[in-house]
Amino acid sequence: MSQTSIKVLFFTTRLGGGGAEKLLLRIINNLDRQRFQLFLALCKGGGSYEADLAEDIEVYYLVSAKIPSISGSLLLSLLPLRQLIKRLKPDIVCGVMDNANLGAIAATLGLTHLPKTILSVHNPVSVKYNQLQGRWANKLVFKLIPALYPQANAIICVSQGVATDLEHLVPKTRDLLRVIYNPCVDAKITLDMEATVKESIQSGTKLIVACGRLNQQKGFSDLIKALVTVQKLIPTHLWIIGEGELRPVLQSQIESLGLSESVRLLGFQANPYQYMAKADVFVLSSIYEGFGNVIVEAMACGTPVVATDCPYGPREIINSGVNGLLVKPGDSEALAEGIIQVLQDPQLQVQFARQGKIRAQDFDSVKIAKMYGELFISCLSDIYADFGGNPIL
Repeated sequence: MSQTSIKVLFFTTRLGGGGAEKLLLRIINNLDRQRFQLFLALCKGGGSYEADLAEDIEVYYLVSAKIPSISGSLLLSLLPLRQLIKRLKPDIVCGVMDNANLGAIAATLGLTHLPKTILSVHNPVSVKYNQLQGRWANKLVFKLIPALYPQANAIICVSQGVATDLEHLVPKTRDLLRVIYNPCVDAKITLDMEATVKESIQSGTKLIVACGRLNQQKGFSDLIKALVTVQKLIPTHLWIIGEGELRPVLQSQIESLGLSESVRLLGFQANPYQYMAKADVFVLSSIYEGFGNVIVEAMACGTPVVATDCPYGPREIINSGVNGLLVKPGDSEALAEGIIQVLQDPQLQVQFARQGKIRAQDFDSVKIAKMYGELFISCLSDIYADFGGNPIL
């Protein structure tokens, strides 16, 4: 097979809103065009990252964007996806996130032209679906993963913790697992972080910034509670970037704690990096993660980071006390103590900023995309066991 003719079809539900979608954007934009012809199938369009896709990517929308349910749009996408695979005859179908992974496997079952199927797993499966076990769609995903994931040709996990979790849940995947960390740093961050932030705070007030979906996973309630303790010692404001179903709950908490003047829910921001760069400290307060893209992005912006030592990802990025600080997850007082420690120590801030920028370069998008490309090629050659897809140390 000629290196210039490898067809890769990526598949996910929608291109926008989260870290996994941003990973896909950075991988697909940075893969070597001399080796790969790239296609993208989306359950539906309208995602916030679509405008940043490289112009040479062929994009296919499988169902109407008017369908509100992600689960419903995924189910309706399976037949169009199968028909698209028959027509394009890709060498590789790469799913991104669990729902799309299952859809990719289901759509290829029994095909005469059987592409290699590579999955990309972004959260610890046992943790994520235990958190959301009340929803029928998540119960179904949790049951289907052990049955379908072993049928893949390779499974990319975004951290060693995610890989270990999946191996424990589905031992048959052991020989398929490859750890490739997320691509988090590109030229766009360097440009975007220089933009001027319209919002302002009083002189002498420290700024904490956090970023993520407003859901239970991100632990923003703990962070808001921690701010009460921090403010007893240091004049501090908190800006949270992101949108989600918990906005009314978080807003109510902010008001009940008397923090309306010092906490802002800024919603989705196309350029979060200008806010990260302005912050005195960036905080990840998550209960669980798969990796923690925003940690690396904040490091790349030269901002000190405090993160919960949650499963999984932060510990694989941060050497606590050297390039950032790890604290106990689900503990607002521990979070407050970590924030105070950084804000009261200018030398520590300088150290974390400097060492964080150095660490961030390990997650360069071009470098990580090359690792994806190497896995694709070796998988097609049936020698992917020789691929060195280990965590970047």
